[in-house]
Amino acid sequence: MVPKKFPKEDTVNFFGFEKFENIGEDFVFIDARINFKSLEAEEYKNKKLVYYELEEPNRFFSKDPKFRRDDYGDEHFYKILSACPYTTEWLNKKQGNEKRTYVFVPFNEDYTPPKAEKIYDVIYIGGIHSSHILNTIKTIKKFNHKYISLSETLTYKLWRNTKIARKILSYVPKTKNKYITDQNISYKEKLKLTSQSKITVVHTLLNANARHVANIQNTEDWESNKAFAYIPKKSFLSSFGNYIFQREYPVPQQKGRIFEAVFCRSLLLCQKDPFREIERYFEKDKEFVYFEPGHLEEKIRAILNDWPKYSIMVENAFNRAQREYTTRSFVEKYLKQ
Repeated sequence: MVPKKFPKEDTVNFFGFEKFENIGEDFVFIDARINFKSLEAEEYKNKKLVYYELEEPNRFFSKDPKFRRDDYGDEHFYKILSACPYTTEWLNKKQGNEKRTYVFVPFNEDYTPPKAEKIYDVIYIGGIHSSHILNTIKTIKKFNHKYISLSETLTYKLWRNTKIARKILSYVPKTKNKYITDQNISYKEKLKLTSQSKITVVHTLLNANARHVANIQNTEDWESNKAFAYIPKKSFLSSFGNYIFQREYPVPQQKGRIFEAVFCRSLLLCQKDPFREIERYFEKDKEFVYFEPGHLEEKIRAILNDWPKYSIMVENAFNRAQREYTTRSFVEKYLKQ
């Protein structure tokens, strides 16, 4: 295992892959974003490097070459396990090999919380990175809810991400975000609060803003990646309009919080989108429920008014996840070869 570059309470620090260090074949497994220069050390030479790429397709949202991994391409690895099926297909075809494998985000079964009394109606976990997430937070505030976040700001607002704005905001006294109920809590506390919530609102989307779109469009052959199917072709008028009208475009992303919610026995209430990534893992109306954009409140009320019916879905999803989506299952399926 190679040292990671993530905050202490980040999900990736709790996968628990270290339990399986002696699974047989001699290789080095890298299960999170790292300082790739560290792989030039003598101890990693002539080793098979297996990389778990969690930052796809969103690494192409950035212009930072380190985050994009521009200088440390796929050729440096023996195998790549990617959380994005579309980027996996795209780069395997582009590179003329089958080095990449699409995989799920595992949950460390050792952290499965006990079955808990449901105290809260609904919970949402994550930053406010787009307008649709802000609308979600405003909606769940109408219920007995929890909103957990690490970020205090509305990061989807483009003006906040400019150098001048960041400089100015650094001098402004920080106040508590009016939407957040729990901030910077531990991983275990997050799971506990989820287990005490009937419903977890989730989505399997990234929303690409003007800055993201520009970076994607500067990526070679980006149009061949089906993850970017809704990104417009590059043109001055389109780019100008993206900034002026703050347009957002849907891009799929697998979310570990989906599996966390299921292991916490909280009902998955997923925003419906064109990609329907969640259906790769769970069955609609048997193990999770969709809501249409703009209709979240009425869907939550319908679920709460008929909770015994939906609680069956909770157990269905939990039982499936125990069989298929644990860290042990991940190791058996993708690493023990």
